[in-house]
Amino acid sequence: MKLGNLLKRLKQRVGALAFYLGAILLLCVSIYFAYWVGGQSAEVKEKTVAQQDERLDQLYQQIEALEYQTNVLSVELDIERSANEELQAELSELQNENYALRRDVAFYQKIMAPELEQGGVVIESFALTPNANKRHFHFSLALLQIEQRRQFVEGNITIELQARTGEKTVKRYNLLELANIEPHPHHFSMRYFSLLEGDFILPEGVLPEHVDVRVTLTEGGRGQLERRFYWTQSLRQNRSLELEKSQDS
Repeated sequence: MKLGNLLKRLKQRVGALAFYLGAILLLCVSIYFAYWVGGQSAEVKEKTVAQQDERLDQLYQQIEALEYQTNVLSVELDIERSANEELQAELSELQNENYALRRDVAFYQKIMAPELEQGGVVIESFALTPNANKRHFHFSLALLQIEQRRQFVEGNITIELQARTGEKTVKRYNLLELANIEPHPHHFSMRYFSLLEGDFILPEGVLPEHVDVRVTLTEGGRGQLERRFYWTQSLRQNRSLELEKSQDS
């Protein structure tokens, strides 16, 4: 009611024509303002949609790049897997050849030196490898079961190093103690072959001469094996193997 009275008074004061012209003008301004606001809102929405479309295109490009990288990595993985399988097959073949060679060597050793074999077991080899530090060595002892039996062979191993500490002074060292291998003697259980390795430091002021290996069989065979390996020969044999490996590589 108040608004109606106010409009009537305004119409009477300014006149009917001016009143209606003002109302029309106000209506046009309102329509224009509403259209302008709507246009601005539509423009903002269009920009937002354009930005989202651009971001979506970037994401699609990233997905395509990632898919390409995934395919490349998958191919590389298949190649590496195939190469690894081939290497595993070659390694298995080489291991079989190595075992066959060890068996042949042990067989001829049994013929040429039967006293070095007991219960189908031989002391196959003893190798020494100098390490980087002075007086620091790595040893490797291999036992081989030459008879085709499926039962395990058990026993004990002792390794003694004989060295000179002076012109006439001879001293013997427990090589397993020097290598911190417990217990003494070392117990082994094997089928086909056994490998005992360790690192030791040669005491100061000693001149090594030879290494005596003693194997006592307790299960799967009876008897005792003894074999002497001279220090210089063990090192010389090992160096020849390293030379062959370097030539092959």
